[in-house]
Amino acid sequence: HESLPLIMPNESEPLTNCEIGRVARISLTTVYSLMCVFGTVLNLVVIYLVVSFKKLRTASNAFIVNGCVADLLVCAFWMPHEAVAISTGNSLVLGYHAFKEALLLIGITVSLLSHSLVAVNRYVLITKTPATYQSLYQKRHTEWMIVGSWLISLGSLLPWFTSFRYPTDICRDAQDATVSFSKGVSVLSNPLAAGTLALTIIGQTVVVLYCYFKIFRRSIQFLSCWHMNDKSSFLADTDWTKAI
Repeated sequence: HESLPLIMPNESEPLTNCEIGRVARISLTTVYSLMCVFGTVLNLVVIYLVVSFKKLRTASNAFIVNGCVADLLVCAFWMPHEAVAISTGNSLVLGYHAFKEALLLIGITVSLLSHSLVAVNRYVLITKTPATYQSLYQKRHTEWMIVGSWLISLGSLLPWFTSFRYPTDICRDAQDATVSFSKGVSVLSNPLAAGTLALTIIGQTVVVLYCYFKIFRRSIQFLSCWHMNDKSSFLADTDWTKAI
C-alpha cells in the first residue's frame, strides 16, 4: 500500500496576528516591569533626599520633587497595572480603567511642566538680580506654581472624560499588545486631550531651550568679563614690577 506523506510544518510560514501579538505582549510586559521598579526607586530616593536635608529644600528642588511625584503616578501605579493588563489580555472595569488612564495623562503633563518650572527658576537665579529671585520665589509663590501645574493637568482631562467609551472584544493576542492604547480607550484618543499634551511637550521644549540658551549666553559673558579683568590685573602687576 502507498504510505501517506508526512505533513511537516512549514517553518517559513508567516506568524499569525495572535503569535506576533503574544511576543509583543511579553516584551512590553518586561519593559514596563523594569521601568516600574527603577523609576519608582529612583524617584523615591530623590524625594527622600530633598525632604531629609534642610539645605536641599529650595524652590528649584521643590519643582523637582513635584516632577518626581508626577512620575510616581506613572511608574508606581500606571505601569504595574498596565503590565498586568498586557500580560493577561484582560480588560479592566470601565471606571477603574478611566481612572488609570487619567493618572497617566496627569503624570506626564505635570512632569513636563515641572521641568519647565525648574528651567525658569535657573534662568531667574542666574540672569536676574538676587532681589528679583527672592521676590518671585517666595514660599507662597512656589506653592501656587506647583498647584497650577496640577490644575492645568486636571483641566486637560475634562474633554476625554466626556467622550470615554469601551472597546469591542477582539482576539486578545491580536490587539496592539496593550489595552490602554486601543482605539476609543486611550486618553490620547481624544483630540483635545492629545492636543493639550502635545502643546505641553512643545511648550516645555521651547521654555527649556530658551532658558538654558540665555543661561549659556550669560555664562559666556561672565567668563569673558572675568578673563578681561584677570588680564588687566596681570598687566597692572607687571607694570608695577617694572616700575620698582
